[in-house]
Amino acid sequence: MACQDLYGINPNPPCVLGYEVAGVVDELGEGLTEPAVGTRVIGICRYGGWSSYIVSQEDLVWAIPESMSFEEAAAIPVNYLTSYIMLFNFGNLRSGQSVLCHMASGGVGYAVGQLCKTVSDVTVYGTCSAAKHEAAKENGYTHLVDYRTQDYVKEIRKLEPEGIDLVLDPLGGAENKRNYDLTKTFGRQIIYGSANVIAGETRSLLRLAKTWWNTSGTNPMELMAGNKMVGGVHLGYLFDGFYKRILPEAMAKIIEWYNQGIVKPKIDSVHRFENFADAFRRMHERKNIGKIILTPREAEKPE
Repeated sequence: MACQDLYGINPNPPCVLGYEVAGVVDELGEGLTEPAVGTRVIGICRYGGWSSYIVSQEDLVWAIPESMSFEEAAAIPVNYLTSYIMLFNFGNLRSGQSVLCHMASGGVGYAVGQLCKTVSDVTVYGTCSAAKHEAAKENGYTHLVDYRTQDYVKEIRKLEPEGIDLVLDPLGGAENKRNYDLTKTFGRQIIYGSANVIAGETRSLLRLAKTWWNTSGTNPMELMAGNKMVGGVHLGYLFDGFYKRILPEAMAKIIEWYNQGIVKPKIDSVHRFENFADAFRRMHERKNIGKIILTPREAEKPE
């Protein structure tokens, strides 16, 4: 979606995209002392991450454990921070509740499966193709539905007649309404993308219009009558200073859980910058299981 400027936050082309990075601190700005030069860090940026060097704010980089490879580190910021905010800051996930995450074998899907393990007795539902079910189950999903051959609403209703407590919805279009209907009373539907608007490698105005037309517009009175909540999460729109209230605590917990073995980023593949077309083709064709990484150098072998 970023490559087709569907988020609306990219600078005018030509521009360098990339919201998350991992590397070594090369130089500090005037008056800064931390993190020290030579520190291995991860960070987030509004754009420009697909570069050998970036300039970052000091409060948007974090030191990483020596046991964490740069490829693992680069897979953490967007997926895990987005998942953390949806599950805990916004979703208020509690013991005994249920979660539905579409694209269970993607980057955010993997993060959601792992972070749900930090809350006891959570039932995690996911959708992905049948070939990816085994990997998703190993990652913490309780029940999986093959969206290509099954109706996920009907299948989940068989197990959860009252619906799902927390629905994480990256689909868009007509699926927004179906996911809202699947959200139980006092449940939360959190929208964090609109994958159905992507029809190919270039932006389709017809697809955009169709998705917009089919997207549900739940009015406040309907929300009140249904006793439900609908919201959205996008890290790219948190760079106005609000991030300082939530991101440091969230990243500290994610790194703590990494050290405990709970968080383990799933790397699907690593591609050199010059081979970025292969990386995006793999993603568009939905062949990836986990995160696709771009690197300016040869991939670091994880221990």
